[in-house]
Amino acid sequence: MSRTRPHHPVTGLATAALVGALGFWSPAGAAEFHFVVQDLGEKRALWVPQEVVIHRRTEMQDGLVFVLENPTDRTHAFAAYGLFEEVMGAHGDITTKPLRVNVTSEDRVRVQISTAQFERGQASSEEETYPFFCPLHKGDAHLGGTIHVVP
Repeated sequence: MSRTRPHHPVTGLATAALVGALGFWSPAGAAEFHFVVQDLGEKRALWVPQEVVIHRRTEMQDGLVFVLENPTDRTHAFAAYGLFEEVMGAHGDITTKPLRVNVTSEDRVRVQISTAQFERGQASSEEETYPFFCPLHKGDAHLGGTIHVVP
């Protein structure tokens, strides 16, 4: 004789709610680009990879996220001239600000990048370049990199 456990509808509802909530924490389908900072000795550091290519027509369709990791023992920042971060305000409104994010020691930060400037068709058929670097250590030998946005 086998016994089956009765299926409780609340269990299925709770599972569905959990899966739905997890979907809100990360933009579904957003292209992610990972950057990791490395210390290279006294007063030398760099974000790797140093060169990234983002395809406007394919990788920006569902959003763009940068994941910034800092396994070092000092705080670094990631800044990219010309790119903007999307920030949610207190009332749910989304604003943009120039991309400059502090990443503390042993931290990992996900940053939603605004794609609005690319949706408006700015230089849609040409490559655009955006330099990135650590503004906290730009006086040090902090090597910068380049983000290329191509059609």
